[in-house]
Amino acid sequence: MNVVSTMGSGDLGRELNLDSVIDSLKNEFDIESNWHRDSMVTVRLEPDGPALTLYRTGTYQIRGTDSRDSLLDANKALLSALERIGVEFTEPSFEQKNAVYLEDFDRTIQLEALAVHLGLENVEYEPEQFPGVIYRPPELGTVNLVFSSGKTIISGTIHEDVAERSVEELSQRLSTLPT
Repeated sequence: MNVVSTMGSGDLGRELNLDSVIDSLKNEFDIESNWHRDSMVTVRLEPDGPALTLYRTGTYQIRGTDSRDSLLDANKALLSALERIGVEFTEPSFEQKNAVYLEDFDRTIQLEALAVHLGLENVEYEPEQFPGVIYRPPELGTVNLVFSSGKTIISGTIHEDVAERSVEELSQRLSTLPT
């Protein structure tokens, strides 16, 4: 199982003048900004780096890192960049909010049979709406997107051990799937 993406959010504890912040960041870094309304903007401090979304309220999100460590590194880089351009803040909060994992079972899966086998109370399967089974293993709090290719995406937890248990549970269920 591989971590493919992590996401975290933080709060600087103060409002931001986004126009000023972005102008200053553009003077210090070679960045592109993508405005979403006038209350938020997404930037990358490096090409193909994580997406950093800043809000006027002083909250922010970091998306597109592939591990907890790289998420924390991106947070440090953002805070350092903001300090470098003169944005003052004290004790900002930050926490990881989500992780997305990928597992490949190396087999073709018949999704119709899987949906019935897993129990309709734990499954959403509407092939005309989405090309996979949405499976919520009881008691784990995760969401598994299972595709006929044998790949599954696991989300809903930041804890790798919980994601691994979710994969193990699904693997056991797949091993008893009638062919």
